[in-house]
Amino acid sequence: MAGRICVSIGAKTIKELSSSINKALDISDFLEIRFDFLDQSEISSSMKIIESIKSRSIFTLRSREQQGNFKGNEFERLKLLKMLYDANPMLLDVEYDTMIANNSLNNYLKDKSNVLISWHNFSSTPSDECLEKKIYDMKKFSNNIKLVTMATNVTDSLRVLNLYDKFKDSNLITFAMGDCGVISRILCTFYGRSPFTYASLEKSIAPGQLSVIEMRRIYDRINKYFVDNVITN
Repeated sequence: MAGRICVSIGAKTIKELSSSINKALDISDFLEIRFDFLDQSEISSSMKIIESIKSRSIFTLRSREQQGNFKGNEFERLKLLKMLYDANPMLLDVEYDTMIANNSLNNYLKDKSNVLISWHNFSSTPSDECLEKKIYDMKKFSNNIKLVTMATNVTDSLRVLNLYDKFKDSNLITFAMGDCGVISRILCTFYGRSPFTYASLEKSIAPGQLSVIEMRRIYDRINKYFVDNVITN
């Protein structure tokens, strides 16, 4: 019942990207490649490194408006998103706001089976009604949904986890950021049946994100406790 882990890699050079991938391969189930951390001129050449692991990778290219690091303009980012889509990764992460604002991109991404529609609220966790409506709106583009909020209390984490019961027909990934959201990052693969949770390789690149070593240690303890109880009882 071990939860699966996706390691987010925010490498600033191709050399660092190659090194980080090699470190992450044996301790993670999936990899999120944050192309926005790379210099724009190196994104195309980095694809040679990614080729052998793209079937287990999520490609992400966040703009600064989305708390990312891409320094180019939106026209350049959209062009690169199309290139990343054509590379055929396991999933291409595209922000809901980007899809709404760019009909041409929506039309280009004809097969949405490997498109992950994401939405982040970096300041709070809106009402349950707001979150549910957001997911319904996101489902119009793809059944692969990632919804992440900022938890200001533990109740926010529990509310986010409750969304799994309401959207059982979706490939939903939802958890909360921040210190109060850590519990949701851990439990989303167990309680919520999320296909995976996110962790950092070493240094966190998102609020409340645990390292893959920390996450693996926690999951091993959960699994050991579960197995021991099943055998005992």
